[in-house]
Amino acid sequence: MKEKWGRKDLFGLIVLPLELLIGNNLIRLPFFKENPFYFLIGGISVNILAFVVLLMLYKSTLKKQWQQYRQHLWRNLSLALVLVVVSHLLIQFIRGALPENLIKIPTDTADSGVLQTDFKENRQLVALFLAALPSFIAPFSEELVFRYLLVGKAPNHFIRGIMLFIQAILFGLIHYANFNGNLYATIPYMTVGFFFGLIYLVYRNIWGSLMVHWIFNTVNQMIPTLFIIVLTLLGIAN
Repeated sequence: MKEKWGRKDLFGLIVLPLELLIGNNLIRLPFFKENPFYFLIGGISVNILAFVVLLMLYKSTLKKQWQQYRQHLWRNLSLALVLVVVSHLLIQFIRGALPENLIKIPTDTADSGVLQTDFKENRQLVALFLAALPSFIAPFSEELVFRYLLVGKAPNHFIRGIMLFIQAILFGLIHYANFNGNLYATIPYMTVGFFFGLIYLVYRNIWGSLMVHWIFNTVNQMIPTLFIIVLTLLGIAN
């Protein structure tokens, strides 16, 4: 928790903004705009590249803290499942507390990028899987940047407290595109970002918040996507 900032941390800090900047603007390029399937491939390639870069930068930290986390693996995983449930309840509570008209998602998707209807037959299933894949790897990048770099490497308790709030706001804002540009709809994610920050501080280990975040995303997006794909392949769903 008292690790000092280094040059690689400054580089690591800009990886996620670069990923978002490049990924969100690929659709502006004529090639990707005219080829939605390749746009998805380009987007996931950017996600994977950012993941690999951060993995290489913090390989030793992840390995060292994993050794500590796995000493009580089943206990930690069981607690992670409980915290995932709490995360879901927290999001639902905050959404319920906000005025419905503020968090209503705009229905105009004309400029939102790629739609499933852009594809035919089996390409729809591949596109569905590719669209869900970033949620599977994003927790690694996001936890390293928001929780480990911004909170964990803060120089003192006062700065750490401030960064706990800042990283929560930033965490919500990076999901801006998920809600078609509705900033108010990102507030529940800001709240859960704060919650993930608290989990990190309690564990004093990146895997504490990372596993909760990873299970949260997997349950929310990857598992339902795989379920739909399997049902479609079996001819049960269209």
